[in-house]
Amino acid sequence: MKKYGILIMAIAFMFSSAVSAQDQQPKLERDGNKKEFKQPERPKLTAQKRAGYLAVDLELTDAQRAKVQALFEKQDKTREERQDEVKKLREQEMAKMEAERKANDTEMEKILGTEKFQQFKAKQAERMEKMKDRRASKDGNRHEFMGKRGPRADKPE
Repeated sequence: MKKYGILIMAIAFMFSSAVSAQDQQPKLERDGNKKEFKQPERPKLTAQKRAGYLAVDLELTDAQRAKVQALFEKQDKTREERQDEVKKLREQEMAKMEAERKANDTEMEKILGTEKFQQFKAKQAERMEKMKDRRASKDGNRHEFMGKRGPRADKPE
């Protein structure tokens, strides 16, 4: 009888440790972000500090350190220019898409008429709101917004 008691205790211990190990994934916050995965913001090192660290690690001479620092400064300048270009391109593309959207809306209003176009826009806003709600769902469970049978559960085949 004592052996069975020890066996039951051992099984209960293994079961409880297995269950507690299952909950290791980070919880989603209310806005849907996984805060635990985000890296903390690190201050950017200057070219001078990076060259200093490299000089210490590789035991560089003062001339080599100066050249490395100049190279790092050149790289930083090039990187900043590239980032500015990408930002400008992104803004241009967004402006272009907005202009296309407005043109499409104008054409759609001509086709549907003002009243039906307002209904169309209301339905479109409702769909967008539902999509935002899905993305912000607390645990990201796909079944909450797709139904229990999958994405086409409400559509007859």
